[in-house]
Amino acid sequence: MVTSGKGGVGKTTSTAALGAALARTGQTVVAIDFDMGLRNLDLVMGAERRVVYDFVDVIQGTAKLPQTLIRDKRIETLFLLPASQTRDKDALTEDGVARVVEELRSKFDWVICDSPAGIERGATLAMRHADAAVVVTNPEVSSVRDSDRIIDLLNAETEIAKKGERVEKHLLLTRYDAARAARGEMLAIEDVLELLSIPLLGIIPESEEVLRASNLGSLITLSKPWSALARAYVDAARRLRGEAVEMTIPSDKKGLFNKLLGRRGSQQQRIKTGNTEASAKHLADDTRRTFMLDRLSGQTAAELGLNSQQQKMKDCNAKAGELKLTGDARRAFLSSCLKAT
Repeated sequence: MVTSGKGGVGKTTSTAALGAALARTGQTVVAIDFDMGLRNLDLVMGAERRVVYDFVDVIQGTAKLPQTLIRDKRIETLFLLPASQTRDKDALTEDGVARVVEELRSKFDWVICDSPAGIERGATLAMRHADAAVVVTNPEVSSVRDSDRIIDLLNAETEIAKKGERVEKHLLLTRYDAARAARGEMLAIEDVLELLSIPLLGIIPESEEVLRASNLGSLITLSKPWSALARAYVDAARRLRGEAVEMTIPSDKKGLFNKLLGRRGSQQQRIKTGNTEASAKHLADDTRRTFMLDRLSGQTAAELGLNSQQQKMKDCNAKAGELKLTGDARRAFLSSCLKAT
């Protein structure tokens, strides 16, 4: 199951990318879209014009599973079971979902369920039969807090959990920007791991390629296989298979000349903007100099609030340490503490 508590974190893109990466190894993969009424997986996989029957048709007996499955034209071992665009999540029944998932389990090496965001019926049905879950999260407090709720559900609502066991969980951190994290504009990787307490599967860098690939229905791991984005997803898929792959943050490095030009241009823009703001505030002498130094270092008064997320995390961690909390108790405390502050 690929899931998230918050929408817009890259869950469907990740489902398609991981599915394609796994299928490229020769294993058979089927991706199921559980987002009834708001299906998007077919668009991301470039199969929207090939949808004839859907998941609900199979459950209701209108169509058979082989008729409904769509084989990818680029990777012969990759298939899609699309969601219905005209019916909602109430069209899915517990028995019907169980029957379809078990049939797919017997035919494919990987069955990847693209869950709708949140904790409603569609999400709980998607997670019920999962052996493992990929929790997709952005490095921001609201996304991490919602993912914490999803982890609680995985520990309670799945068939495995009801047998007294735990679903294997992995964290996929998406839209990560190391520079912004260093400036305190988003949570650091360590903060997210501390809060959610599940193993890190991969770090997906922020990239415009996501939107471009989605609009074209082009699988990221195929359209630009050497890009940082594609490499990050391929590495995550290898870890999902159990391979020991070093954890890195892939990046598309520019040449030194371009980097220097970019840095100089950015600095000049900061000086220009800082001078304009200082004049508007009628700042002079030491006050103006301090303001300009702050502007050049990226720490103006208007921007200092962006560091609040990391400071909150540090404060909450300190309190958890004082209380000697560990495991689930620590994770629950951190989530509550971040919300309160």
